[in-house]
Amino acid sequence: MMNEEISRADLDRFQRWVLIIAGLGVAVSAIGGFLNPAQFFHSYLYAFLFWLGITLGSVAVLMLHHLVGGLWGFVIQRVLETAARLLPLMALLFIPILIGLPDLYEWTHGEAGEVAALKHKSAYLNVPFFVVRAVVYFAVWTLLAYLLTRWSRRVDETGEPGLVARMEHLSGPGLVIYGVTMTFAAVDWVMSLEPEWYSTIFGMAFLVGQGLSALCFAVIVTWLLATGSLWLRL
Repeated sequence: MMNEEISRADLDRFQRWVLIIAGLGVAVSAIGGFLNPAQFFHSYLYAFLFWLGITLGSVAVLMLHHLVGGLWGFVIQRVLETAARLLPLMALLFIPILIGLPDLYEWTHGEAGEVAALKHKSAYLNVPFFVVRAVVYFAVWTLLAYLLTRWSRRVDETGEPGLVARMEHLSGPGLVIYGVTMTFAAVDWVMSLEPEWYSTIFGMAFLVGQGLSALCFAVIVTWLLATGSLWLRL
């Protein structure tokens, strides 16, 4: 439970500072994007993947907890659910990557078709199919996050035991779906930066990293809330 010493005013003040810092960051990024578009889009992709890792990893850890049970997940469940609800925002923040496709990916250029390795991948590495796959990924992830958080809220409101079983039954297939879609997303968004290179374990590295990122995030936020950290009183 949140420490009673943290007031609503503390949280509002903390939120204002975060918004101010975010606004400054957007302004600096806009300047960088104007001066060096290629570097801006590569940096933006890196930052996007970092925050997506926390958001999407939170969905994965939630499903893992619903599937295997245990008391460990209840302590960080609300933090994970809050992070999971940001997936629609992450989908919106993916738009700049679509705008910067020519600056990011060699295979979007017409002359890239002359490279032998890219010719054989042109059926997969093309802009329309890339966009369609991204839409499918975010739709699936958002649906999983929505169902898990919605049913969890209804459990709090009604105490209906059937909802707990429903979350458990969703989490098994959900983890498989998450693993497959995130593997393809890692190939699309990162591995295809170097389309002539490949790795059979590339997707797994992202899955593990996202789970660890989500756990670290949840532990830090829970500690801040539980201890009434001075960071929340800025």
